Amino acid sequence: MRFPRALAAFASLLPLLAPAFASRAVAVPSPTPTAKPKKVIVLVEAKGSAPELDRFLPHFLSNASDRGLGAIIDARLAGAHLADLGVAGEAGTEFRKAWPADVYLGILLAPCGIQRHEGRLYDRQNNTVTGAPMRVEQVVVSYEANCSVSVSVVTAPGAAAKIIDVTGRNGSSEVSAADTEAEAQAAEDAAERAVKKLVSAVR
Repeated sequence: MRFPRALAAFASLLPLLAPAFASRAVAVPSPTPTAKPKKVIVLVEAKGSAPELDRFLPHFLSNASDRGLGAIIDARLAGAHLADLGVAGEAGTEFRKAWPADVYLGILLAPCGIQRHEGRLYDRQNNTVTGAPMRVEQVVVSYEANCSVSVSVVTAPGAAAKIIDVTGRNGSSEVSAADTEAEAQAAEDAAERAVKKLVSAVR
């Protein structure tokens, strides 16, 4: 009888076919995990000297975006105070309704400190008229600046605010044409340092 023999032949092939079916089952791709949504962050207020604050804020906001925090919403024109959001009250409640977010920020930029350094370099050159060697003195002026910044982080009403304190510096080795540029460089450095700590604080 041929029929039973065919069944027996097919049964003998099953052990060989099983690994192939198993490998196909394993090869099925797993679903891609959904990305964790970014927290909504609102800047409530920022205080400090105008020239340095004007350099600090744009650098702070752009650096926050580059480091994955997303676009921080600038609500300074609303005229609110971060202290009102840290407690249960009408002012804080109304602001949260108008500007819903997970995190609220307040920035305080202290007056920048600056030190002037002056040095002299001496060189020998030939006089253009007589050709005789002469010593030439050159005065080199550099400015060393540091700017301290406090970033307050508030989440839910009643929760303790987190304070991020950083100090930015321009570096004493940098030569600036004016002291204000040195302070601006220190303010930008403070912005980068503040963002680094903010990334850890809002996780």
